[in-house]
Amino acid sequence: MGSRLEDIAKLAGVNPSTVSRAINKPEKVKLKTRQKIEAIINELDYKPNFFAQGLMKGQSDSVGILTPLHANPYFLEIIEIIEHLLTPDGTYIYLCNCENKVELEKKYLDELMRRKIDALFVVESPSLNSGQNFYTKNKFDCPVILINQHIKPYGNNYVVRCDQKPGIMEVFDEVKRCRLYPFVLFIPAEQTYSYILKKKLFENWRQKNHITERQACCIMLENLLEPNNEKSVWNSYEAAKNLFARFRPRSVLAGNDLMAMGVLAAARDAGIAVPKDLSIAGVDNTLFSRISMPALSTIDLRMSEIGTKAAELYQTIRKNTSSVHERILSIPSLFCRRKTF
Repeated sequence: MGSRLEDIAKLAGVNPSTVSRAINKPEKVKLKTRQKIEAIINELDYKPNFFAQGLMKGQSDSVGILTPLHANPYFLEIIEIIEHLLTPDGTYIYLCNCENKVELEKKYLDELMRRKIDALFVVESPSLNSGQNFYTKNKFDCPVILINQHIKPYGNNYVVRCDQKPGIMEVFDEVKRCRLYPFVLFIPAEQTYSYILKKKLFENWRQKNHITERQACCIMLENLLEPNNEKSVWNSYEAAKNLFARFRPRSVLAGNDLMAMGVLAAARDAGIAVPKDLSIAGVDNTLFSRISMPALSTIDLRMSEIGTKAAELYQTIRKNTSSVHERILSIPSLFCRRKTF
């Protein structure tokens, strides 16, 4: 059991308030007294209550990170970068998995605000996808850094996002240039910004270039309720298996890398050579795309740069040097050419 502040004060012959000052504001305590208190703290292996300290001084040296689903490799790579950049400075991180549930997101939000965190990172949001949007309807006591959210910054909110459009259009244009028809856009029916954008860009591209539905079509996967976890690989596998039994496309763009892996596995089992007979591309450029056999072509959504930009933005906010309340940081997307497209 850790020693209490009162125990240290009694052994040092001082008031508990002096011990507290020695921990939180050592420059305000005489050197001799401070050294005595520090020796006792070391001997007793005392651990300060950082939560209580945060409540007292209005600053906790901690941040919260909310994600809709930890199993999503795209989210994990962004989180790892933020942790890598912030923890060396002594920042503590509360990592909260919302499991795609709006009610759980709200509970985490309430608890994190109670803990007086210094900033909140939201790596996409179940509430925004559901249309409830906590982040423009509520005013928070700390800065909120919204990652990959497509809303206008409001109040104490900031936005860091990747512009997916250039990479998606590069795939479409490659299909047209190489005449990789029939072409299939393979996405879940889930109504998130990312998948709505892909479908909209696809329809605009098809109409602008007078491409028929027989040449290019969009398949919406109704059974893919969770497109960002392991189940999406097997659900995409089954959907692609059924697709290949009906007809053989020449190229496929899957909604993310996990879905693309399912398509790749189905092609292998159907005896379809990739990329000789079928070109496949995913989206995200996650670890899975790099280690799959063969390595997947994918649209690089620049996770490392997004995480770095978000962490750097927090650091400038802490120093009161940020002026980006009304600016969306956009990182252009690139098509990462590998061996399957």
